Amino acid sequence: MDLQSILSDVKELAVKVGTFIAEQRVSFDLDRVESKHSHDYVSYVDKNSEQMIVARLKEILPEAGFITEEKTVEQKNDECEYYWVVDPLDGTTNFIHDLAPYCVSIALRNADDFLIGVVYEVSRKELYYAAKGMGAFLNGKPIHVSSISDMDKALIMVGYPYNADDWRSFCLNMTGRLYGHCASIRSYGSAESELCYLAAGKIDVYFESFIQPWDVAAGACILLEAGGKISDYSGADEKWECGRQVVATNGHLHEAIINEMQQAIKELQ
Repeated sequence: MDLQSILSDVKELAVKVGTFIAEQRVSFDLDRVESKHSHDYVSYVDKNSEQMIVARLKEILPEAGFITEEKTVEQKNDECEYYWVVDPLDGTTNFIHDLAPYCVSIALRNADDFLIGVVYEVSRKELYYAAKGMGAFLNGKPIHVSSISDMDKALIMVGYPYNADDWRSFCLNMTGRLYGHCASIRSYGSAESELCYLAAGKIDVYFESFIQPWDVAAGACILLEAGGKISDYSGADEKWECGRQVVATNGHLHEAIINEMQQAIKELQ
């Protein structure tokens, strides 16, 4: 498999779809927004973008299966050696309110590992990408995670899940533990963008609960190639790939944030 050639095609596709999204934002009508469930939205832009992505990916690698957010294609076939993980518009709530960031996210993986990750952040026209063993890049320039090792100097990104009743106590506990003991806390509303910001050294820690595989796949690939670390809240690999518990860091702060999480979990039991 020629990963470089596939990566080149996927980068071109992500920018093309991102341009479509930007054009639609100019005349976007809030009345065309649908609710998938409480506080979780979708629009024709998400669906049309996914159709564009799927059609082109089928040409690039016909034998691959799919996991997609909007389910415009038959889902992953277990017999497929390779499969794409696609979020056509990560940060839909931001998009419909005309707030940054929001992005196109495409990952290729097999049963064992991520092979390619591409994220195009539409508002800033930032193209993040990586292929296994080839490093991570932003608009053609190599990127790497930060060297911050002191939690007091860390910029931390927190994601707040839609199912608030299940996660409110944990999120409030963690925010309380970190507030005043780090550089600052932010929440941008696009998991893939936040993972890419971490990969580029713009932030130092990110965590979120109960998201989906397509919310983290491409960003995780890019982060790992940039020297970062990602796990579930115990520090293991059991839950993060399904999105149920995702904590990502520059590596230097991983043990410290895991310790805070475990203390928070104990306090809530």
